[in-house]
Amino acid sequence: MNIQIKIDKNIEEDNMILTIKEMTPEYSRLISQLQNASFKLIGIKDNKKYYLEYKEIVKIHSVDKKIYALKETSETFLLSETLKELYAKLPNNFLRISNSEIINADKIISFEFTFGGKLKIFLNSDDATYSSRGYLQKIKEYFGI
Repeated sequence: MNIQIKIDKNIEEDNMILTIKEMTPEYSRLISQLQNASFKLIGIKDNKKYYLEYKEIVKIHSVDKKIYALKETSETFLLSETLKELYAKLPNNFLRISNSEIINADKIISFEFTFGGKLKIFLNSDDATYSSRGYLQKIKEYFGI
């Protein structure tokens, strides 16, 4: 892959051109992230809204059709976006591991393969979670295994 960056202080608006052989899910996600670069994650706790920094989030998961973010401090915040919307906007270190969960790969301590073809993932919040088999290939690709 060849990457070229040209800085021109005389332009009125930033412009980006990607020349790619074909559109892949990875390119689609990259484009979505660039378009949503100013996205701020806002969580609700005790009827107050809080700005959540990505680096503090361990995982985002669904419980009873509601979406929650778990921070390293074990605090949980209600989110208003769907998991699909969040995944498109979150940085690349966030991995979709099942239909109901996204994790911050930077918060993984270790993982092990289970007998049923799933991945047991240990997070730095003293939490463990499981991937679904449908997402296993993308997780392997992320870690190069």
